Amino acid sequence: MTSEPISDVEALTALDARARGLDAWSLARFEALTSDQGYQLMGIADDSTQALLAFAVFSVGPFDLELEMIAVDPSHRRQGLAGQLIVAMIEQGEAKGLERVLLEVRAGNDAAQALYERHGFEVDGRRTGYYPQASGGREDAILMSRPLARQEQGAERPAQ
Repeated sequence: MTSEPISDVEALTALDARARGLDAWSLARFEALTSDQGYQLMGIADDSTQALLAFAVFSVGPFDLELEMIAVDPSHRRQGLAGQLIVAMIEQGEAKGLERVLLEVRAGNDAAQALYERHGFEVDGRRTGYYPQASGGREDAILMSRPLARQEQGAERPAQ
């Protein structure tokens, strides 16, 4: 399974509904994103069935990438798919010569925060009451970022 650009809005919408329930985005939102050059959607599909298992949405700015969302099918969680998408996003940013990746994550989502930290993200701050909750309350967002290794046009990547 590899990360590839994806534009199948029906598959994105269905997976998002399974993965995030009431927080899922609409078909219209995915349609808008797939036609907006400021966004990239990367997905991972099952090699045999071609079913979408995970995807990431990120925006591309002049200096930064911003991770908007990662969704993984509940039956395929904890298999490294989100990590593969993060690595693919980081590689895209480095290839474009961008400076860093930004993201926001729910303060109560310890698993996601740990995943991001494993991929070199650090906490930059907190937005109070950023995310709405089903209970009617609000949850803080943790702001995280990760610097990217800027690649010179045509330069070889150093050996690691």
